[in-house]
Amino acid sequence: MSDYFDRVECQIVRNVEAGLPRSSRRPVAFGYMASAAAVVVVIVVAGVFLLARGSSTAPAPAAGHTVTVTFTASTIDPGAQLKAAIDRSIPIVRARLAPVFPAVRVFRAGNEIVVTTPNTNTGVRARILTLIGTTARLAFYDWEANVLTPNGKTVASQLQAQDPTAIAISQGVASGAPGSPGAGSMNLYDAVQLASRQPESSSPNNSRIGPQYYMFGAPGSAACQAEARAGNAVPAAGQHCLLSGPDDNEQGLLSGLPAGVSASEGEILTVPQGTAVLQAIAPNFSKPTPIGDPSAQFFVLKDDVALSGRDITNPQQSADPGTSAPDVTFGFSTKGKSQFQRVTANVAHRGDLVSGLGQTLNQHFAVALDDRLITVPYIDFKQYPDGVTGDNGADISGGLTTPSAQALANQLRLSALPVRLTATG
Repeated sequence: MSDYFDRVECQIVRNVEAGLPRSSRRPVAFGYMASAAAVVVVIVVAGVFLLARGSSTAPAPAAGHTVTVTFTASTIDPGAQLKAAIDRSIPIVRARLAPVFPAVRVFRAGNEIVVTTPNTNTGVRARILTLIGTTARLAFYDWEANVLTPNGKTVASQLQAQDPTAIAISQGVASGAPGSPGAGSMNLYDAVQLASRQPESSSPNNSRIGPQYYMFGAPGSAACQAEARAGNAVPAAGQHCLLSGPDDNEQGLLSGLPAGVSASEGEILTVPQGTAVLQAIAPNFSKPTPIGDPSAQFFVLKDDVALSGRDITNPQQSADPGTSAPDVTFGFSTKGKSQFQRVTANVAHRGDLVSGLGQTLNQHFAVALDDRLITVPYIDFKQYPDGVTGDNGADISGGLTTPSAQALANQLRLSALPVRLTATG
């Protein structure tokens, strides 16, 4: 399975009330929109999760030598030609690296992308992996309209009937807010099983093209024991274990099996296009739970994205006026502003519809980075009956240094990579 490296912690503080100056922005309780003076959404982004396999802590060559990192490329879109996708990726990779490594060289070698740069500092390999090892898909969803309960129905369709599971997923539970572990979430095997039963649904609003593959081992099996040994862990009693995945093709899935485990020892589950399995909001963003950990929790959503990272404009490294801490600012495109207001208006109207008899059921939208939920904030339908605007854009702050803020702004400024990159050398 893929390892996650070099986590970059940051907060996206999204000001959604027009006219409020940056110096007046204050984060409120995690993931909620509740201030009377201003409505802000605090989005804690737990890292830039790298899909590159291997170790990011390998010692760098002596100063003055050249660092070379080789990536094997695979297509994200099964219908795309790999060579053409690699050719499109090279200028994106070069543009991501050049502000940090001006002498960098990026070129294609068969089905690989090779990066070379003079080594003038320690940690060069780790920086390269951080800058280019992620597809960085940012997606906004109407939460209740897309998240599914175990019966395969959306939460929104079951709220007026007061379905207990739908209410828990929509409103959260005593131990956690909507989108958090335990608030109607499932373990990975149950979530992938539910997702695999959904019909294929191809749409321009899908965040992923094509199916997604997982392989699981049966509880107590030799395969699960092998997987646990590979991770220096103990098999979870009575639970299926993740042997490999998620992957966009079966060949890649099989290549990720633990040593000594054969394909016949696992169960392959396929999530069709149009359905997304998203990990619950991390309780500790400095140490996110690995996807294969038995304690990891997940939600299944219809993959109908209301707003994406393509609708972000002009990301810039800046400094917070109140604290002088490094941050990144960006706005929404014209389409992004209208889409943001449209989705929040839909959320507000549904909240008004399903509330009554002294019960207020504010509804939510969700924000995800790649395959992880970041936040599920609510819209106060009484205060914002027609939704909120994105006129003031967003700040990204918290846990950033000036170099990491520059690198993050550079990533946001560039389009997502059309290939998945795996570090092989």
